[in-house]
Amino acid sequence: GGDKKRARRIRQLRTLIQGELPKVDLVDILIDLDQETGFLRHFVSPALRESRQSVEVLKSNSIASLIAIGCNIGPYRMAMATKGITHSDISSIADWFFTPDSLKSAAVDIVNHGFRLPITKHFGSGEICSADGMRFYSPSNLLRTDYSAVLRERGITMVTHTADNLLMLHQQPVPCRMREAAYDLDGLLAHGTEMEPTICFTDTHGYTETVLAAASLLGFQLAPRIRDIKDKTLYRFERGSKYSHLDPILKGTIKTNLIHAVWDDIVRVIASVHTRRVSATLILSKLSSYARQNSLYQGLREIGRVHKTIVILRCLHDEDFRRLQTKELNKGERSHDLDRFLFFGKQGALRSRDFLDQQHSFSCLAILHNAIVAWNLS
Repeated sequence: GGDKKRARRIRQLRTLIQGELPKVDLVDILIDLDQETGFLRHFVSPALRESRQSVEVLKSNSIASLIAIGCNIGPYRMAMATKGITHSDISSIADWFFTPDSLKSAAVDIVNHGFRLPITKHFGSGEICSADGMRFYSPSNLLRTDYSAVLRERGITMVTHTADNLLMLHQQPVPCRMREAAYDLDGLLAHGTEMEPTICFTDTHGYTETVLAAASLLGFQLAPRIRDIKDKTLYRFERGSKYSHLDPILKGTIKTNLIHAVWDDIVRVIASVHTRRVSATLILSKLSSYARQNSLYQGLREIGRVHKTIVILRCLHDEDFRRLQTKELNKGERSHDLDRFLFFGKQGALRSRDFLDQQHSFSCLAILHNAIVAWNLS
């Protein structure tokens, strides 16, 4: 009875709060945030050199283009719904001035603005994030699409990193057949914001033993929620070591000789990833493609088994850690709910034929997502 009463009060409180919040158009949110951050300059400044239009007109066109691409409605429908802006106005901005660098810089400006707001620290410090993939249906004839068991159709995955304050740090398109684990490291290294997440929660699809090893060597704590945890092998360093309470579950032994044999190579690889000379996704996927023959992969795997054992034991022992894990992963799911709400055009299907267009769709969606979160924090 007490739980039902509490749930009813929470629903009443949520209804009361929602009733007091002002309703505002997405366009007004983007205008307000541009006044605070000037994020539209990343599109307007290069456009001024190529166009005779005024700054105000170019800003309006940029906002229309962000909504057209980020909401997946396209330039034609956006022009039909927007007085005074033509299809060519929207297309010229989207085609020529929406570049990976300009879209990323605009998103970073908004994220940094939201992070600096005084109220944001009450939602999260930015030291924790969650990484998860969100799947979009795509027609079978598009590039980089493949079958998704979740969609039961062909599609593409958007891997997102959501901070504990609900701001989206990073996003990128990934083929559905690819495991998301290595992309988790790319997001932690390449987000470019003022936040410095060191703990990243993922689901089972978001980790491998080699990724756990690389994350720890790079200074991150990857904390996956592992499915069928009771069936996983736990490891000790030496076969003769005795642990009175753990002996029944420590079935494996770490092969330290495999680590010692390739330690210098491991250091070089991690240094290359850390300095962004090579992406974590590229190097780890190459290593895993011929794992049995590759001594470097085997050394990283042994290090990863150490950290997997630590994560599993902590999950078994620490209830607060399990609660935090679930809380952060749920934030990522709520973040996906907002993305699905925004990406409503064409029934939420991604129909861009080119990889760069797909990347632009997700980048514009990230800008709209972070604009809404930052506006609600202000």
